[in-house]
Amino acid sequence: MRCIFQRNWHSSVRMEEQNLLTEVTYCGTDREACARFIVDTATLVIKEAAWEKYRTPGKKGWELMNLPQLIGVEAYLGSGGTIRQILAPLNDPYAYQLFAEGVRGIIQAETFIFTERGHSSGDDYQKFWEKHYANSCRYFSYPERVTKGWFEHIGYNDRRGNLFNRVIALALYLKKDSYLLHGQFNDSFHSICVNLELEKEKPFIKRAACDFLRVPDLVCEEAEAYMKDLEGKNLSGSKKKDIALMMGAGEGCVHLIDLVYDSLQTLELLSSSTAHDKG
Repeated sequence: MRCIFQRNWHSSVRMEEQNLLTEVTYCGTDREACARFIVDTATLVIKEAAWEKYRTPGKKGWELMNLPQLIGVEAYLGSGGTIRQILAPLNDPYAYQLFAEGVRGIIQAETFIFTERGHSSGDDYQKFWEKHYANSCRYFSYPERVTKGWFEHIGYNDRRGNLFNRVIALALYLKKDSYLLHGQFNDSFHSICVNLELEKEKPFIKRAACDFLRVPDLVCEEAEAYMKDLEGKNLSGSKKKDIALMMGAGEGCVHLIDLVYDSLQTLELLSSSTAHDKG
């Protein structure tokens, strides 16, 4: 067995006075780049933004691009379409992916700035999420079965300086007539692992498994059952929304869905890069 492709993301959100400094760095076999932006802590409106590249296919060298066009955009839920449209002229899908991941990090970091965001208490903040994000994932789809509150899971509700970290690591291995995909998702609140085995000649999924090492509640772990629904299927070229529906959508685990999709995208990247090299 040998490793033939790797992809890694690191996201961090840090509080500096009245601002949040957000950085998402991608470093993989294919490229290396970073999305960086500063937002106002109370409004989450972007004040500065930059796109930095260190290595891309066919090109090496540092390139920094300031993005004043993102200033004034709220880095929160619902901003994806606006950010995608603004970044479209860059003609680089990684730019949107990394900035979108940064927005996700800010949403998670809000856990520790709920006072600045206008919530009177941790309980008030949790009730806000339970009301506005019902059915968005398994945790919020079955509130009557949740045995542990959000801050009870975390263990505290006050954190300054670094507010949030997320590390995603994907590795693709070749073992005889199979591809093995191993994905790890670790952040300040979760720890999830995925293992997929696919046929080499025809990319049907032979085995799909996951492990929940740290999640908000036991109800989250029930999303593991959807992994078996992937077995026997050829998901090559599948859109993320199709995989999400197959994995329970709002009744599944959004982070598990992301990890499975990103794992399969790793195989797609290998295929495209191989085709490019042959051409």
